[in-house]
This record gives sequence, structure tokens and C-alpha cells, in this order.
Amino acid sequence: MRVLILSAKTGGGHMRAAQALEEVIKDKDSQNEVITIDGLEYVNHYFNKAVVEGYKFSATKLPKMYGILYRASNQDSGTYKLVQRTNSHFAKKFVPLLADFRPDVIVSTHPFMSIMVSRLREKNITNIPLISIITDFAPHAAYINPCVSEYIVSSEQMVDALEELGVERSHVHPVGIPIPPIFFEHDEERDVHLKEMGFDPEKKTVLVMAGSFGVTDILKIYENLNDIDLDFQIIVITGRNQKLFNAFNTIINNTPEMRVGDIQVNFEVHDEPLRRDSKLRLTKATKLIYFTDEVHKYMHIADLIITKPGGLTVTESLASCLPMVLFRGIPGQETDNTEYLTANNLAVSIQKETTEDKLRNMLHEKKKSNVGETIYNLLKYPEKLRSMKESCSRLNNKDSAYNVYDIMKRAADEMTEPKYLMTPDDIELMTDEAEAERLIRDFEEVIRKYSGEDEEFALPDDNDGEYEFEDKGYRFIDMMYQNFKKIRAEHKKTGGG
Repeated sequence: MRVLILSAKTGGGHMRAAQALEEVIKDKDSQNEVITIDGLEYVNHYFNKAVVEGYKFSATKLPKMYGILYRASNQDSGTYKLVQRTNSHFAKKFVPLLADFRPDVIVSTHPFMSIMVSRLREKNITNIPLISIITDFAPHAAYINPCVSEYIVSSEQMVDALEELGVERSHVHPVGIPIPPIFFEHDEERDVHLKEMGFDPEKKTVLVMAGSFGVTDILKIYENLNDIDLDFQIIVITGRNQKLFNAFNTIINNTPEMRVGDIQVNFEVHDEPLRRDSKLRLTKATKLIYFTDEVHKYMHIADLIITKPGGLTVTESLASCLPMVLFRGIPGQETDNTEYLTANNLAVSIQKETTEDKLRNMLHEKKKSNVGETIYNLLKYPEKLRSMKESCSRLNNKDSAYNVYDIMKRAADEMTEPKYLMTPDDIELMTDEAEAERLIRDFEEVIRKYSGEDEEFALPDDNDGEYEFEDKGYRFIDMMYQNFKKIRAEHKKTGGG
């Protein structure tokens, strides 16, 4: 079987799911051929850059606005139409790849890839089965396309959700998001591993997956953990966040008796300037880890994980039967994930303290933060922790990647006359490279016009009330789309587009 997997790097989860599936495909049959491609980069470097950098910027710097964009693209709006139109335009770039590789099945782990391949199937350019993997715990309209053959989802609840969006239940498979099978393997030598790391097997261990947090946020979480009047130990994984690693390294080195082991990294480690008001007092033994490909090992030995609610990290935690404390999900898919996980007793959620929270705590002389109080209650009274662990085990989709493989194989076997050779009409579709450049140029023009510098309409402000912000946000998005169409029409009239 020849498998083409299309993904994208808007967040790490889409590519991780693709890589996990690729490993299983190769493991199932050495004769299988599989290639995994960053589809956005493949169709156009500048389009990829705009999408990936736009996602990173809006999700981290303008999370409220990102949430509005996410919701706007989840309904029949200008944003939804723009997403569909742009991706449909770039879909034709995959035609030579299909003709060259001749896949038996195509798998998408990103909604934009689903849009593109669905468009090719809709135009009868190819009829290769398309399997769409939804890498979160709630659906989004961008995933739902008319020519998707089968959908892979995380849970039974997602089957109902997709049916409400018009998808036939028989085409939705709640087998779980594919992750490496090693996350499902129970670690029989947990105590041995803890001792090797310099930890006490009798103490509770809290794992902090910190790479996605801002430096200030995660240092505050760590400070709260050290303020808790309980004896436990901490593992901090910073991922490839060098600034965050340096900051932790400085703090822990200032209290060397609390540092557990050392780590080698391939960059210059130096003291990171800390907040002037930081009065961080280390009371917990801490192991600091940079990037690691052994996340499964640390999940298996931990009793609790503090993380953001990204789809793949959540799935890996569920596979490891590891209860979660979710912190500050990005408005959109992460807050949707949080809602699902907390409703099903798989996690508890902590949001950033508001001014009202701080004032109330002062009046009632509370010393614990939201983070500290939540962790304290889970570790001091472990009934809730045990209950969450049991809930995780019930949702454990142990054979997720292998079940996805079986669905792919069945779809490929049912394909009788595959179509992936370029016709003269297809080749003509590929010739107008200038159109792609014009499309991106026009989009950039409307972004510049409405970047907040134009007095005609300003970006919503975080100080706006919730309803005022949302109303401004939707009007802003609609105005951007209307002006995008206007610019496109003017360029076509003048012969420039």
C-alpha cells in the first residue's frame, strides 16, 4: 500500500499524529510505502509562512482575537469563505505529486489539507480515498468537506457532533487520535526509573510540560508549586524553548540542593534575567529537561501533569492514564478541548487569576493561588486523582494508530480504478503561478490596511468587555473580507489579477 500523509506545522500536534501513523504503516508491512509532507510548505512557501506565523502570533499575542477568528471560520462567514477559497486555489499544486507517487490512499492530519484534497476529488481530478484525522476533541467546520471518505475522531461524542454537521455516522470512526503505541505501554519499572533519576518513589511526582507557556506564566506556576505545603517532586520539560530553559536553569542553580541531575543541551546555557519582584523560594526537588523524545517515560512515572490542552499532548496523557491540570488554553480548539476533558472527569482547569480573584483572596486571607490550591487538593486528597485516572483508562484508545491503518487499508482495497495521472486540463491548471502570488499579495494588502493603523477601523482592545470585544471582532473580520473581495475585483478590472 502506498500512503500519502499531508500535514502542517501550525502547532506540533498535526505533524506528531502524522509521524506516529507513518511509523505504524511501516511496522505493519515492510512493503508499504509512505511519505509525510508538510502540505502548506509544499504548495507555497509564502502561504505556509503566512499561515504558520499568523497562527503563532495571534495565538500567543492576540489570543482573544484568535478565538474570534477560530469561531468565525467555524460558521458561514467571510472568514470561512476565505479559508475555503484560498485552500481550494492551492489544491491543484498536489496534482503532480499524485501523478508521481500514485498513492492508494491519502491521509490528512490538518483541516487545510482536507479542504485541498477534497477539492481535487470534487473536481474529479482524483478519486483516491481521503482519510481526515481530526486532532482535537471538538470538530471545526474546516475539517468537514464534501469529498472526505472517512473521518477519524477522538471519541464517541465526536460522532454525534459530526453528524450534526451533516456527516453520515457510518463515515466517522471514534478510534482515537493516532499516537506512538509506546504511550499505551504500562511501565513495570516505575520505581526503578524514579530512583535512577534521583527521585523518591514514595513521593508524588508532578510533570510540567512547559514549552508552550510564556516564560512569565510558567515561572509563576512553578513559584506556586513551590509554595504548596506538601512534599512532592517536579519534572519540568521546556521543549525547544531556550529562553525558558535558561530561566529555569538559573533559578534551580540558585538552590543547588533542589536540582535533580544534570542535562546536556546543544546551545549556550546562561543566566536568564528574572523578574525583579520574584521571591522564588525552592522547596521541591526538580529535574529540568530540555527537548526529549522520551516524553512517554516521564508521563508513565508522573502522578499528575500540568499542560496546555493541545490535542496530541492530551491524547498522550490519556494513553498514559495521567490526570491533567490544564492551564490557559488558547481560545478556540484548546478551550473546546478543555470543556470536553473537564466535563468527562479527565482533567481540571485553571484559568489566570482575575483582579477580582486576587481581591477576594486578599479579603479572605487566602494564601494559595488558583494553581496552588488545585494542586494541593489533588495531592492531599487523592480520591479525585484516582477518579480521573480511572476515567482516563476508560477512554484509552490503545490501538488507535493500528485501527486507523485498518480503515486506510479497507478504503484502499475498495478503490477499483484510481485516478492520479495529469490530463491536459490538469496541466493547464498548474501553469498560472502568478495567480498564487497575486492572491497572497492582495491578502497582505488587506491585512496591512486593517492592521490597526487605519483610523477607519481599529482592532478590538483586550480592555473591551467580552461582548463588546466579540462584536468588534466579528465586524473587523467581516470588513477585512469585504475589502479583500473589493481589492481582488479592482485588480481584475485593471488586468492585475
